[in-house]
Amino acid sequence: MKKEILGINEENFTVKISYIFIFFFPIILLLGSAVINISIIIMNIFFLIHIFGKKNFKIFDNDIFYLLCSLWAFLIINTLLNSNFTENYSRSFGFIRFIILIFLFSYFLSYKNSQFKKVIFNFWTIIFIIISLDLFFEYIFGYNTLGFKNTYDGRLSGFMNDELKIGHWYFCFSLIVLSNSLSLPKRFYSILFLSMIISFMIGERANFIRLFIAIIFLLIIVKHINFKNIAILILSMSVIFILLNTSSKYGVAEIKSRYYSEFKSLSNSDTLEEFNNNNSYTPMFLNAYILFKENKLLGVGLGSYYQKSHETKNKYRKDVNVAKINGYKIIANTHPHQYHFEILALLGLPGYIFIFSFLLFFFFKSLSFYKTNKNVINLSSFLMIFVFCLPLLPTGSFFTTYGATMFWLNFSLMNLGNFKNINY
Repeated sequence: MKKEILGINEENFTVKISYIFIFFFPIILLLGSAVINISIIIMNIFFLIHIFGKKNFKIFDNDIFYLLCSLWAFLIINTLLNSNFTENYSRSFGFIRFIILIFLFSYFLSYKNSQFKKVIFNFWTIIFIIISLDLFFEYIFGYNTLGFKNTYDGRLSGFMNDELKIGHWYFCFSLIVLSNSLSLPKRFYSILFLSMIISFMIGERANFIRLFIAIIFLLIIVKHINFKNIAILILSMSVIFILLNTSSKYGVAEIKSRYYSEFKSLSNSDTLEEFNNNNSYTPMFLNAYILFKENKLLGVGLGSYYQKSHETKNKYRKDVNVAKINGYKIIANTHPHQYHFEILALLGLPGYIFIFSFLLFFFFKSLSFYKTNKNVINLSSFLMIFVFCLPLLPTGSFFTTYGATMFWLNFSLMNLGNFKNINY
């Protein structure tokens, strides 16, 4: 590790700055949207200075760049055709930062025959372990190592203070760290158990379920684990969860409420209407679906969901607190907490077809590349994106800075080594 770091120090200024940002990128993601966006802009500028200096424009001569630019053009056209230009233009025009970021990561992880890739992933592993220990500390004591404490019992926020979304970060880097540890069985299984336990403690149920599904697929594909061993793994994890619950500051009650009582309450619903009205997410899905039905061609625009969802809620408001359509409750929010409903509502049916056709193309391409090269980082990042695209499980927003950055980071890693002309 020391040798590789000294090797980076011998590079020119733009390369050194780029690697410093890459090394600390997992931490940058914890510092809020403003820091993330500023960091991405700085990284992109130094990357482009390096590319222009080397006159290495051929790295953009591939299908990934052309299709990403087609997606960017589609978002801009949608914004220009939509009526709410001032609310939508920043997200559509600003998408270029993710295109450059995708190539930045692929370029520098492949730089000089991937000389520095391993040390980057090892550094990310160290950061991941520190974050894990901090979250465990918070689970036991109710506040993290910096004294941050959120107000929501049964949830952890770690270094993100009062923002309850570290589960997304943890899911993302769990898979990257696991893929980096595959050649070391003891470390691999230690991190596997650690990531599952901490993800459970965080209390973000959807991200815990996603991580569990992704790890099972990873074990089946890479380790060829059979059903018996999967059953043993599930049983072992269940015992650990029960033991941990008894030692939590929050106690059993809050954990039971998040992982058992609410599911039990929903399963006891006699009708679909009762099921919808007794949970937090389907009323948001329904609001997004109504917006899609009313704006099938163009959607409401990338930046207009908050306003439009509240207009829909007010339209169907039955009293001061509740809005219903045909007896089904609807809830307004900043986004509908589900990728499929969000893309349908924001971009309409053409946008939905475009984005998921784009993703399906690269899913098949990534799997084909993994089948040939057995590059586990391709597989783990594919699994991260794939399980986030599963319908119905709640998600963050597809288009906000925090969620989009991790999505496109994994898109880059999913295609790592598969970028034509990138290895220069």
